[in-house]
Amino acid sequence: MTKSLFVLVFLLSLAGGVKAQNNNQLSLQFSFNQVELAYQHKLLSPKVWVEAFVGKGNQDINNSLDDFLGGVRIGYDAFSNKKNTLGISTSFGIYVPHNDYYTATTPVIGAGIRYTRFIGKSGKHCLFVNAGFQYGERNYKQQYSSEIVNLATIGTFKIAPLYSSIGYGFRF
Repeated sequence: MTKSLFVLVFLLSLAGGVKAQNNNQLSLQFSFNQVELAYQHKLLSPKVWVEAFVGKGNQDINNSLDDFLGGVRIGYDAFSNKKNTLGISTSFGIYVPHNDYYTATTPVIGAGIRYTRFIGKSGKHCLFVNAGFQYGERNYKQQYSSEIVNLATIGTFKIAPLYSSIGYGFRF
């Protein structure tokens, strides 16, 4: 009995593994002012997916990729065939600029489109292009004080509203 139960569980796990192929994806994408590493998983159907991403960016006053960004994207593949996919997505995240002058942890929301081209016979590799709109704005306060004067200013940190990126993904 134990042996047949073990064989049954083993066969069911193999069948589940075959069904789960290409439901996960690791990707790396580059844009003009940021780099992202993402993990994507298909949800409920092959057309709906969720993606968690983290990365480094440069949208503040210094010229280095030292800002932190992270968040979640939810997408729907509106059109797909064996080699191509065209989808829409919405994203929610944070952007944390890193510089010596101010701190402004900024919530960011966005919407965009993604074209994906699968490469190879198995379709495990893909190249994709993203484009869309994002919104993030945060007021911050800068203070300067000396023995003679105290100064305080309020500034606004804004995320660039339009974005585009290219990337590579590996499905498993």
